[in-house]
Amino acid sequence: MEKSRLPHQHRDPTVKKQKSKKLNWKILGFTLARLAAGFILIMASLDKLGGAEKFSKMVENYHALPPELVPLAAVVIPWLEFFTGLCLCFGFKTRGAALLFSILMAVYSVALAVNLAQGVDMNCGCFSMDSTEKLSGWTVARDLGFLLLGLAALLGPQTYATLDAFLEDKRIKIGGYWF
Repeated sequence: MEKSRLPHQHRDPTVKKQKSKKLNWKILGFTLARLAAGFILIMASLDKLGGAEKFSKMVENYHALPPELVPLAAVVIPWLEFFTGLCLCFGFKTRGAALLFSILMAVYSVALAVNLAQGVDMNCGCFSMDSTEKLSGWTVARDLGFLLLGLAALLGPQTYATLDAFLEDKRIKIGGYWF
């Protein structure tokens, strides 16, 4: 026999309980960090795409790679930045993209810091190859700040508006494997 309920306690068993639509500010913050990281990489790549010869001179100025690898890096880096940025913006393979973003920012920060410590007078080429921005402590600090954004996207909870979440809901299991 069912215990009696007050009128407001009666529920229709066919009605499913809806999930709360309350905005989680913490998740929103991590979402904004992910989107900012993606936008930064896309913007950084746009001037370099299609300008491998000019960008190779900038890569060469860093003295971080053997001369034989500079042309390859000048072609690969802008596309790597562009597609990693797209993945972050759309939330596709978010953890991998955030890891790649963080690695790029760590490498850039170290390369900038080493050149700054050695007194190299150069343009960083971060967002524009024609920029007159010279390498400074601000440049290194900015890239370290970008690294923090990447680490937030990497280590934070799953964020809002991701293609990953949409695809996870649409996966099917066939023979013990998820597709």
